[in-house]
Amino acid sequence: MKNLLALLWEPTLQTLYMVGIAVLLSGVGGLFLGIALVTTAPGRILQAPWLYRVLNVVTNVGRSVPFIILLVAILPFTRWLIGTAIGTSAAIVPLVVGAIPYVARLVESSLLEVDYGVIEAVLTMGATPWQVIRKTYLPEAVPALIRSMTIVTITLISYSAMAGAIGGGGLGDLAIRYGYQGFRADVMLATVIVLVLLIQTVQFVGDSAARHFQHTEPSARKKSIKQGLPAIVGSAVLLLGAAGGLFHSQRPQGSNRPLRVGVNPVPHGEILQAALPLLKRQGLDVEIVSFNDYVQPNLALVSGDIDANYFQHVPFMENFNHARNAHVVSVGKIHIEPLGIYAGRSRSLNALPEHAIITVPNDPANSGRALLLLQAADLLQLRTGSAVGATVQDISQNPKHVQIRLLEAAQLPRSLQDANVAVINMNYALAAELDPTKDALLLEGSASPYANVVSSLADRTNDPRIRLLVKTLQSPEMQAFIRDHYRGAVLPVQ
Repeated sequence: MKNLLALLWEPTLQTLYMVGIAVLLSGVGGLFLGIALVTTAPGRILQAPWLYRVLNVVTNVGRSVPFIILLVAILPFTRWLIGTAIGTSAAIVPLVVGAIPYVARLVESSLLEVDYGVIEAVLTMGATPWQVIRKTYLPEAVPALIRSMTIVTITLISYSAMAGAIGGGGLGDLAIRYGYQGFRADVMLATVIVLVLLIQTVQFVGDSAARHFQHTEPSARKKSIKQGLPAIVGSAVLLLGAAGGLFHSQRPQGSNRPLRVGVNPVPHGEILQAALPLLKRQGLDVEIVSFNDYVQPNLALVSGDIDANYFQHVPFMENFNHARNAHVVSVGKIHIEPLGIYAGRSRSLNALPEHAIITVPNDPANSGRALLLLQAADLLQLRTGSAVGATVQDISQNPKHVQIRLLEAAQLPRSLQDANVAVINMNYALAAELDPTKDALLLEGSASPYANVVSSLADRTNDPRIRLLVKTLQSPEMQAFIRDHYRGAVLPVQ
């Protein structure tokens, strides 16, 4: 229980930090955009049809992009804005960008609920458009605006679950990485409980505030807002100050900053975590940055957000270099994770029926590697010369007419019951508590060329910190840890 609470503490703070700042900034931006949409519409107090049409289109476009796509699409903008595209602070940028159009529409809807007859009456008394906005529109719409921001806050909590794609952490990332992919039901349940409590708190506070202002006379409402404004501004300043301090602490601090290494959690993160005491004794501080996929660790390396990564084999790295015109290189081989075929609905390879479904990883390097393993199992034949880059189009003979289905590597263990057999990467097999030495129907041989390596950029291969990292991971102490901890499922490179 104590370990579980310790595991929840930091992700909970990360979620509160991300959502708090995102709500504040998107609330301000969305409020101004929503006011502009209402006041510039035809027949309104600042009618400007051309401007309204532009704002309307921009808002609709902003709401049309799924958040997970937006998250990775604006990485260059995020890096330009705050200096890094990974981490908790970096996750705030797409949260704000994605939420502003959403907030704007909610603000627009809230303001349009105000009786326009009241607006016209105020205008006939000589009020300026700014006075109408400040003294009529906003005070009258306060209950609706509070409800809208309550919805926005809860939505952003759900959006923050995707922050793990860029190493942003948070409760959602904890649930996916340790709970779902790590097959930790206790972590998943605890995370859900924390999220439910958090959302219930937000909803209760929002509903209470909305009811308070709903039953307050407009004149008293204006006075209440005016009296509460200093507290609101003060809280915002404190929140921004705290955010600035946290952001500053996350920024690289000159030559004294830790070596940032990107990993997949299992086994790479576990191995590197075990090596930290050895590295510390040699004077090297290492910051582990976990990613949930096979794409972001190399992108983060190329962009300079991390110094090295440890998650891939050389064929995968070369495929990335070819596709991205990049110059990622291996600094040293650490371990081998034999790819394996695992039983799903069929309990043996000989028992595979006609048209059996076989699921394999969907990234190009590992899908080709999986096809080679299926060829070694005599389930299919590839064209002469086919290698790691093979695709399903390279299948020349398929006597049982097996159906190859490509899935995200992390999803393969979860989908075993939907396939006859699956070709699963060792790290995800271990996370699913599959014992490769007992559960695999077929494993790659010990002479596998797919050793996992520490990678960096070509111009950093002589960095003494990266060399020390490799030397430590290759040390007898770490080789013994890999052998003992994974019981032959992961093999240290000799």
